[in-house]
Amino acid sequence: MPDSTHNRVLRRDPRGLLMSVAGAAILAAAATGLPAQGGSPAPVAPTAVLIGTVYDSVHSAPLRRAAVLVEGTSRVTFTDDEGRYRLDSIAPGAHRIRVDHTILDSLGLQMVTNSFELADKAERIVDLAIPSAETLVTVSCPAAQRALGPSAIIGRLLDADSDAPVDSGKVSFAWSEISISARLRRVPRVRMVSTTKDGVFRICGLPSQVEGTLQADKKGITTSEVRLTFEGQPLVIQGLRIGNAQTVARAAPDTAAKTTRDAAAEPRYSAPNVQRGQAVLTGRVVGASGQPMAGARVDVEGTNSHSLTRANGEFTLTELPSGTQTAVARQLGYAPVYKAVELSTRGPATVTITMSKPAQVLAPVVVKAQEEDGLNKLGFTQRKRAGNGRFVTGEEVMRRAPNVLTDVFRTIPGLRVTPGGSYGNEYVVEDARSTGLGGCVKYMVDGAPWEAIYPGDLDRLIPPWEIGGIEVYHASSAPIQFTTAGNSSCAVIVIWSKHRVESATLRKR
Repeated sequence: MPDSTHNRVLRRDPRGLLMSVAGAAILAAAATGLPAQGGSPAPVAPTAVLIGTVYDSVHSAPLRRAAVLVEGTSRVTFTDDEGRYRLDSIAPGAHRIRVDHTILDSLGLQMVTNSFELADKAERIVDLAIPSAETLVTVSCPAAQRALGPSAIIGRLLDADSDAPVDSGKVSFAWSEISISARLRRVPRVRMVSTTKDGVFRICGLPSQVEGTLQADKKGITTSEVRLTFEGQPLVIQGLRIGNAQTVARAAPDTAAKTTRDAAAEPRYSAPNVQRGQAVLTGRVVGASGQPMAGARVDVEGTNSHSLTRANGEFTLTELPSGTQTAVARQLGYAPVYKAVELSTRGPATVTITMSKPAQVLAPVVVKAQEEDGLNKLGFTQRKRAGNGRFVTGEEVMRRAPNVLTDVFRTIPGLRVTPGGSYGNEYVVEDARSTGLGGCVKYMVDGAPWEAIYPGDLDRLIPPWEIGGIEVYHASSAPIQFTTAGNSSCAVIVIWSKHRVESATLRKR
């Protein structure tokens, strides 16, 4: 008669939380014994076979590329695209099966069955499953925290260069929401937790519909902000890796590094922390059909490293900090593309960034009164009345029908637009009245310094239909808030994005 058992146990620690890797939580297992078919009449060593599937209930999909092994033996295999596995040549006796996968690592868990007996020539079916997202949130988050919101983030913080768990690291999730009590003003929210000795973090009580960024910090060393979106799901599993004091150091910021997230990009919630290290990132930037994209600018956020892609679309960035970082590619006529990368001193990381040309669709129309209100709150209107510079509203920009942003500056007296670079469609803006070399121009984007490093950078920054307002000042006529030390002889161009202008209308009166 076939032997049949069914075990389903979820161990908890005394506080009711899921156990870490050291605790070896049992998630689920089912086993059924069937007699082996056939056999050689010659004497053979006794062996048994295990077959089954591994299912990821969090994502409602088979758990692919999971390692399945018989503890205490050398027998190991990997699940296929359907989550199936087969282990043969197993010695009879009492055994336990363990499953290893990056998802389980991020949860700080191990999947392992209870001990069961395998007879000679037996073939057993052992199916395993990660519990559902709802179950994981329930056992991971206290009721008081779940009352704040139904969703959670669970993950694990590891050292990028040694894979060791990072104890007592700070992990935060930040987002913004419209507050009724603050008169419909957008206000920032943040939840922060510390990692356990196993590097596990659980951020509970989050809204079920929200978009924000996740970031880790350990003694001033940080990861980049990883963008996460909840669209009704109760759980997001997100692991992070971070550098250490031996592989990452603070770097002196330049103005370009301060604003690698441009005005049209998603908001950032932490102050820029410019870092450097010994990690290397190589890769390619390609178009939607896979063609190489030459002359695209690639940066890693929070660093001073930047490069233009070569004719074959390839690039190399050096002196990067280890850990989870974000590479961003910009090219004329394309929306910026952000890509999370895992950097380490153990070897170069490689990434392919695909850019697809967006349709030229204007941002949602802002009522003129609201646009004027936003510019007024940014001080644009008052400075225009003072008459010390040239001023162009977003509405006036669109009336000029520019193809790229530098086309706007061709019509402003005192500025000249000249070709540069080696790709034929790259331009730089110069101060025609400047007596210095090259007619230097400094930029402020949404109130923060920004620097054009390569020809064409200004056109890569933001499309003209996303402009809310432009201010142009020559040399010493620039207001003090738009000047920096040592640049009093340079013209200053202040650019306000529509997003910034619209956000200003939500401020408390």
